[in-house]
Amino acid sequence: MLGACLFFTTSAAPAAVTKTMVIRLKSITVTSSFVDKSPKGLSRGDVIHARFRLLNVVPQFGRRIGAAVGSERSTYTFLSPTRATLGGTVALPGGSIRYHARGALGSNVPIPVVGGTGSFAGAHGRLVVGKGKTPLNTYYLTLP
Repeated sequence: MLGACLFFTTSAAPAAVTKTMVIRLKSITVTSSFVDKSPKGLSRGDVIHARFRLLNVVPQFGRRIGAAVGSERSTYTFLSPTRATLGGTVALPGGSIRYHARGALGSNVPIPVVGGTGSFAGAHGRLVVGKGKTPLNTYYLTLP
């Protein structure tokens, strides 16, 4: 009788090296538009489109405090008068960052970062939006 023994070995894959990054930017509204679908007033299907100019609040991207370093486009799509989805893209030196969330209007919950391009490819983390008309936006990123 012929017998065979198979030995399987497993080796742990090398741990992925990740990099963390914090980006702090002041957001200045450039344009915004509101598409009010029937019925009049905030309701399901209404949309807000906005564009922003982004300024350094700390030296980063090889530029001084106050320097324009990027732009942002965002879209709110209303699910109801109090809930919406939010999606956006932030263009920065070296690439872009994408974020997306669904939640209550006026919520102070961080917005998930869901990807990016260029030097931000595979980014994930969160965006914390400050208060006011020119908020401080802070991106807490993990990059592969």
